[in-house]
Amino acid sequence: MMREQRGFTLLELLIAIAIFALLGLATYRMLDSVLSADAVTREHERQLRELSRALSAFERDVRQVTVRPIRDGFGDDQPALRSDLADATALELTRAGWRNPLGQPRAEVQRVRWQLSGEQWQRRYWRVLDRAQDSAPQIQQALDGVESLSLRYLDKEGQWQPDWPPANASGDSLLTDLPRAIELRLQHRRYGELRRLLRLPDLPAQQAPAAPPGEQDEVPQS
Repeated sequence: MMREQRGFTLLELLIAIAIFALLGLATYRMLDSVLSADAVTREHERQLRELSRALSAFERDVRQVTVRPIRDGFGDDQPALRSDLADATALELTRAGWRNPLGQPRAEVQRVRWQLSGEQWQRRYWRVLDRAQDSAPQIQQALDGVESLSLRYLDKEGQWQPDWPPANASGDSLLTDLPRAIELRLQHRRYGELRRLLRLPDLPAQQAPAAPPGEQDEVPQS
């Protein structure tokens, strides 16, 4: 007699399909969780890299400050380093070490300004030192997510000043004196409060420090 052939019943097929569906769903959820964690890690790494670059660029500008007053677009003399009475987040200074690999007809000393615009910490710089009325700055977006920013300046007597030059400065010191140190306090949306205390170089008037080798002059874009 021929042996009776048997196949899967409908119930067995439904059970097998259900098991495969559950396995597929569990695999998808695990893969989605891994991809989500990877995306969060990459975004965190990007923001941390942006923060590190911005702080490094600010510190580099401050540490390469040089005693070079300038004239603004109205022909008025401006100190080598100054804050802005109308904007407590702003710091403007003259720095050395502006590299010129293309040999363009310009100075290797640069005027830069750091300021907070909304939640964007910006670095601005001019291609000329003594500006005309139509001299427009180049704007670099250094850091996003900055909720607040404050600066203060340590004078030669060891006293902290909210503005620079201090209110009692006069004569040549108004244009050429530099603070001994600058304190930066930055409130970031993700990383909370960050504090940097930067000591400035001791410079005689009209002497610029040499730029450390290999340092970049602009804020890299992420």
